[in-house]
Amino acid sequence: MIANSFGRKSELVLAIRQKKIVRQFFTAPYKILRPFHEGDFLQVMVVKVSAGMMAGDCQSFAIAVEDDTCVEILSQAYEKIHRMEQGEAVRTGEITVGRRAVLYFTPQPILPFAGSAFSSAMSIQLQDESSRLFYSDILACGRVARQERFQYRLFRSRVRIMKGEELIYFENMSLEPANKEHGDVAGFTQYEGYSHLGTFLLIGFPVPEADIRDALAGILQDNDCQAGVTRFAGNNLCIKMLAHGSELLVHVQKYLKEILRERSAHEQVG
Repeated sequence: MIANSFGRKSELVLAIRQKKIVRQFFTAPYKILRPFHEGDFLQVMVVKVSAGMMAGDCQSFAIAVEDDTCVEILSQAYEKIHRMEQGEAVRTGEITVGRRAVLYFTPQPILPFAGSAFSSAMSIQLQDESSRLFYSDILACGRVARQERFQYRLFRSRVRIMKGEELIYFENMSLEPANKEHGDVAGFTQYEGYSHLGTFLLIGFPVPEADIRDALAGILQDNDCQAGVTRFAGNNLCIKMLAHGSELLVHVQKYLKEILRERSAHEQVG
């Protein structure tokens, strides 16, 4: 394996308790900006002081959201995965969400360059039924303006979510556009001619599936995109959306956050 360009694993450790960071540790290229508040939420911006991920980069992060804590984890810019003559970049993440805690995990889109390879593994532990999670993941097909649609070598992403002792969600996505044995990534049953894929998970929130479908109906009517909603493990929702650019998917991400915050506020008033 190619050596990590930073000479060691790049690590980020955060523990957050009721509007303040009680523990933080990070090594290059990770950096944490001074957090700020929005209502009940502490917003934490994770910055990577680098041009993007290179061959051999190995990153890991661990985020603990303690009981009765509301947090949004943001990123500053698109996640660029650069061309690699060989090898790949790797990231692992571990997140815990405490009792009566809420986490919005809403990073910027991922942009894989031609010839890049990237593997990610995410493990999320929700303590119990009172733990809430909004998880967003937006993936571009490449640098469209540079005619790099689906020219990356590999994009692999695993997301595993536990609630207590129960596995409630598992996704294992592996895309190798040049490997025709896996089918046409850009074509039928996969990207369907679109360039960007958004995944949005709503877990533990008091929002009926019908309301989310109604909210998406107007977006589907006004834009060239496709979307599907799946209910899993009770009343939790998974939204998959295909679009021709990241702007619409980022808008949907923000729109869904607004809906969740509004419903949560009404719940508290009630």
